[in-house]
Amino acid sequence: MMRPRSILLSTALFINLIGVTASHKFSSKLPTAFAFHPKTSATNNNGINDDKTASSSSSQPSFKLKERNPYDVHVYYNGPDERSEAMELRKDMQLKFPWMRFFPYRDRPIGPHPVPMWEADFGGYDNRHRWSEVRDFIEMEHGSLSVLIHPHSEDGDYADHTKNAFWAGQVLDLKLEIMKR
Repeated sequence: MMRPRSILLSTALFINLIGVTASHKFSSKLPTAFAFHPKTSATNNNGINDDKTASSSSSQPSFKLKERNPYDVHVYYNGPDERSEAMELRKDMQLKFPWMRFFPYRDRPIGPHPVPMWEADFGGYDNRHRWSEVRDFIEMEHGSLSVLIHPHSEDGDYADHTKNAFWAGQVLDLKLEIMKR
């Protein structure tokens, strides 16, 4: 089954579409490869922030990775239809990226993750340069799912799940209070 393709927008068009005013400044600390998400507070009861949208650019992230697994990928789902779509994406990724490690799915919220999800990682530090390949695939294939890719950088968990995070689809409100700032 073919999933809908993502529409990539230029930063200017993205800003115009979501109505960000001139008072929203891009932080110089945000890596250019990651999505800019204006702060909003309209969260539905599924942990999904309905008025946030992801955008991206094609450059490599700009932070220092720890010398371990460089990136985690979290694919979120809520309900049987999204779960089915998430498992289809998982199968596609297992075929496309056999070097990645795939972990058991979680049919309940766990840790900072507000809804069920499955997780994969880059399988080792040697795969750190494959960021663009995975990001591009996820941008094209995420369909209606929310997907988070976050690094394991020297900035720490809080930064890795916020300013260093890349989102495809709707941005979820993670339970960040459990992380050190």
